[in-house]
Amino acid sequence: MTYTLRDLVDLIAKRHFCVLATQGQRGPHASGVGYFAQGLDMYIPTSIKTSKARNVRRNSRVAVQIPIPWPLIPAPPRSIQFRGTAEILPIENPEANAALARASPVMRRVFRRLIERADIQFPGENIWLHVRPLGRIETFMVGVPITTIFRDERKATMHFDVEQPEA
Repeated sequence: MTYTLRDLVDLIAKRHFCVLATQGQRGPHASGVGYFAQGLDMYIPTSIKTSKARNVRRNSRVAVQIPIPWPLIPAPPRSIQFRGTAEILPIENPEANAALARASPVMRRVFRRLIERADIQFPGENIWLHVRPLGRIETFMVGVPITTIFRDERKATMHFDVEQPEA
């Protein structure tokens, strides 16, 4: 069976944690974040006051790494990674909230609790970071049986070229 971009998109949608790297004034900044996905669009809830939001405001170029744990195997996680762009969206954004609505009830509840506990004296504090891959998505040990990897480790990596949205 050939692993396709559609398979990869489905796997990204099933996960809800990634590492987001941004460029700060003093160098790279990496943060573990929760996300909700619709296709290749990822929506990350955060505060406008965070380093990642300030960094995206200055420089929209980001990198993302999504770990995919092996079920029942104590081994390093499989991985999806890409470079992309990010933009700041208001918390009311319909596309981001549609991605949230498709998440599991547990994930929706966790996110809504975070919003409820935010400091309501500062409206507009909560935002979405909208992240989209550019060019190529690379994977490590995703879509390849582990037995194949044991026989030929060069088959552990794949890449998928991503079409760019029309401007």
